Amino acid sequence: MDENIAVEEDPPPDGAVGGDVVDRLRSSEIQRCRLAVEQYALAADLLRQRVCERVAAGVPQDRWQQGVAGEVALALHISPNTAGRFVARAVELEKHMPHTRARLYNGDLSPEAIPALLAGLSHLDISERQQADEELCADPATLTGLGLKQLAAKVEQVAYRLDAQATVDRNAAAEKDRTVTLRPQPEGMARLSLLLPMAQAVGAYAALRNHADTHVGHDQELRTRPQLMADTAFARLTGRDAADGQPVAVNLTVSAEVLLGDQPGTAHLDGGGVMPAEIARDLIGKATAKGVAWVRRLFIAPETGAVVAMDSRQRLFPDGLADVIRLRDRYCRTPYCDAPIAHTDHVTPHAKGGATSLENGQGLCAACNYAKEAPGWRSATVDDPSGRHTVETRTPTGHVHRSTAPNQAA
Repeated sequence: MDENIAVEEDPPPDGAVGGDVVDRLRSSEIQRCRLAVEQYALAADLLRQRVCERVAAGVPQDRWQQGVAGEVALALHISPNTAGRFVARAVELEKHMPHTRARLYNGDLSPEAIPALLAGLSHLDISERQQADEELCADPATLTGLGLKQLAAKVEQVAYRLDAQATVDRNAAAEKDRTVTLRPQPEGMARLSLLLPMAQAVGAYAALRNHADTHVGHDQELRTRPQLMADTAFARLTGRDAADGQPVAVNLTVSAEVLLGDQPGTAHLDGGGVMPAEIARDLIGKATAKGVAWVRRLFIAPETGAVVAMDSRQRLFPDGLADVIRLRDRYCRTPYCDAPIAHTDHVTPHAKGGATSLENGQGLCAACNYAKEAPGWRSATVDDPSGRHTVETRTPTGHVHRSTAPNQAA
């Protein structure tokens, strides 16, 4: 045997360096799983308490659960929509899924697996969900080693076997949920997503890829396949070449010194998020060069960054006021909710004498506006050292949460 040939060493034995770290990681993961079980139990308990007190108070049934997701959202620092799904899972785990709950408590399932598992069974009736719970989670080995996609596939198989028609009907009904969404991304990018039936989505992707394959390496710009696919999608959706841009009404919040000069800073594009001043100036420059940009000035107090007024082409004051509030608040004003603004809300309700004014207005998503109307919720504007518009919300438990409008000058 050639003595110069390197020989691989055996792997380090159990208990070697780093073994204690791995053990602690595993222990902390089990603690995280048990904390998730506790949080689910607490959410279900809060819902039960709210329903009981409202039943006793004679509140109509359609308002028994109102605002509960909002309370959970504020406690967990998550959005109300996320909290609503969390509460629904909490009830399902407590009532119908004892084996799933046990697997989570023991660390056999991660907290991230629970939404995928429960969502895959949600169309079944109670007895079928309970049967699926036993088949999937009574034995810890059943789901051992499965990633989230594999777990979802396994759940789909079990659901189909328990009720094939309901599973087929659910998939067919999902077509009504097709939609288009826009989410800002870092570095001045945004993700435009289409939720389509599987066959349509696969067909659209294949068409874009096939088109790109015929041009990659042959166009003058030497664009990559992903770049060609993105540019082709833009062109087919808008009827314009990607290099030509797109006509757009720009609601850009930025100081005049930053926009018109060369000072550093950031701007906020309504619907697009924060961007460096250089990008904002480039956006305006390209748009105005083609005669397709409309810019509204948002006036702010330089010492605090608080919104004080806005140019408006509207003659009707309420419409212009709603624009000011939306551009001032940017996103839903409820803490931890970054949903788009859907409603211009009176902080102090109009029915209780609240004025229709900039000071008494706030932008909310529909879910948060609905939640704050639940019994026991109170909101009021308060002074804040920042000088910016601040709302103080008190939940039925007496917990207080503050929301301050963004600093428009930052």
